[in-house]
Amino acid sequence: MAKSLTASYHNTHYQIGTSSDAIVLRIGQHSKPLTKLLETLKQSFAAIISAYNPCSRLVSNETNLIAHELLRNYLNHHAYAMIESLNVDPSGKWPPEKSFFVPGLDLNTARSIGQQFNQNAIVWIDSEAIPRLILLR
Repeated sequence: MAKSLTASYHNTHYQIGTSSDAIVLRIGQHSKPLTKLLETLKQSFAAIISAYNPCSRLVSNETNLIAHELLRNYLNHHAYAMIESLNVDPSGKWPPEKSFFVPGLDLNTARSIGQQFNQNAIVWIDSEAIPRLILLR
């Protein structure tokens, strides 16, 4: 994977929730609000997964919205709790991508779902509340 693409993932702001009180996460940085959220949800790990722009290739908004709904349906079908989220590139090079924060999703399952939706990476969070970039390709 290109270093510039990996750098883009690291620079992205991962927002749990879509309102003004969203929790903003950065790769490799501990988050006290995330710690509190995990405690409230009684979970020790979580993942952030998007279905937008498969293989990091920009596609139409319509295609992305369809993929997002397919991911929502998949998560609902498997009874995973989820919070609508947003991945935002502060440089503006990439348009914002809808995603889901999925508490209680183990790493292997998160990887598998990311791969099923042709993603290059997911964000994994363990009990330390430090988001980590997990490359899938």
